[in-house]
Amino acid sequence: MTIFLKIWVNEEDYMTDQTEIILKGRLKGYQRMRLIKLLDMEYTPGELAIEVGFNRRQVYRVYMHQGCPHRRDNKRRLWINGKEFQEWYEFFYPRIELGKNEAFCLTCKKPVIMNNPHLIKKGGFIYWICKCPNCGRKLPRIIENKKWGK
Repeated sequence: MTIFLKIWVNEEDYMTDQTEIILKGRLKGYQRMRLIKLLDMEYTPGELAIEVGFNRRQVYRVYMHQGCPHRRDNKRRLWINGKEFQEWYEFFYPRIELGKNEAFCLTCKKPVIMNNPHLIKKGGFIYWICKCPNCGRKLPRIIENKKWGK
């Protein structure tokens, strides 16, 4: 006997309820690139963690509570389809797009408009620095990186 669980909210319900950016469980850039390489097959939480590059506990503590698509077999083992997990992750954790005059404040956890930015050239970096209008934190916005050729 196999039990399939697919707890996924409707896009309309999710889009109206999401007012805050979810940071818990968000993957780093290299982990998002490894997420793309997941196959259309079932992984255990440990295998998924090794493939993507995070801790196995993150599956149980974060993703399962947020509705990650999974199934349990008759021995209660957890199985996660790689492609379904990738689609769920990209829907649940969308990329944050910033405008040309915006920076992301880590204290407020939202994009803010840069007021009175100062251009700074240091090493191979060229970046704007300004203060968050809400909390006063310094916000850098990298424009060019000559060290890495960007």
